[in-house]
Amino acid sequence: MSWKRSTRDSTDGFSVVEVLVAMTITSVFAAAALSIAFSTQGLLEADERRTTVNQNLRAGIDLLGIDIRQAGERLPGDAPAIQIMNGTSGAPDRLMLRRNQLDYVLPLCKDITGGSSADSVFVAKKKITGKVPPGCYPVPDANGDGWPDNLEAWRNYRIANGGSVQAYIHNPITGLGEFFIFDAEDSSTFHLHKANGASWQHDYQMNQDPRIYILEQKEYRLQDGVLQCMVNDDTSSVLNLVSHLEDFQIRAIFNDGTVQQTFGGTDDWVRLQSLEVALVGQIEGKDTTFERTLTSRFFPRNVLSN
Repeated sequence: MSWKRSTRDSTDGFSVVEVLVAMTITSVFAAAALSIAFSTQGLLEADERRTTVNQNLRAGIDLLGIDIRQAGERLPGDAPAIQIMNGTSGAPDRLMLRRNQLDYVLPLCKDITGGSSADSVFVAKKKITGKVPPGCYPVPDANGDGWPDNLEAWRNYRIANGGSVQAYIHNPITGLGEFFIFDAEDSSTFHLHKANGASWQHDYQMNQDPRIYILEQKEYRLQDGVLQCMVNDDTSSVLNLVSHLEDFQIRAIFNDGTVQQTFGGTDDWVRLQSLEVALVGQIEGKDTTFERTLTSRFFPRNVLSN
């Protein structure tokens, strides 16, 4: 059996044409692979941004819902439990939510003049003289220790919280109110002491039945794309909650079906059926912007107690 010698020596290399064909095929496959890789990366980035927007919106809605459901706890209908401040010219809204920390509410038993720095807030009277607001006289003392039950509860709360706490006075007729620091009671058990010597912002006439609360107040607002919460007007410790937000809108919905963009002041919050909250989230992508709106309604559960 004879073998035919190859016409091409085994030591010969590839021809130029063969190399070019191989390179062309390799380039095609490489380009296809890169295209798939870039496409997959783009999809992953888009999914990440979309997920971030959804998570931010859900987190913001959940946080708001918890506090809306607790708004008005231990507060009567004419107390400042809920306030919606409508943003002007399409700006984001602001939401104020309040609840009372104590079962006892103190009456105002002596007029306060706005602009004065009076540091005594009378919450009881020694005797009846003219028209006396409810609760000013006589004041129950169930345990007979010389402290009225309501003032004793406030005293115990103050001591348990470091010796001074924020109180809030509110006039249900005018809808005006303000915080002040309550740091002591007088031994005669007739008034609270207001610390710091700051002047009163408003008038409070006892014949308009102003009342004094120990409130927890939370103000929600949108600042530079971040949902913030400020507690009891403390500007030094604002909490940043959720980022990448573009808008924050609230609507008050009443039992009769009417809707208001603003709410508060002298409005009776017990008439509320729900609050509708809308958050708009937005994240800039490489080639597109991801935006989504999440809207939910929450029922202030404590309307049932009024």
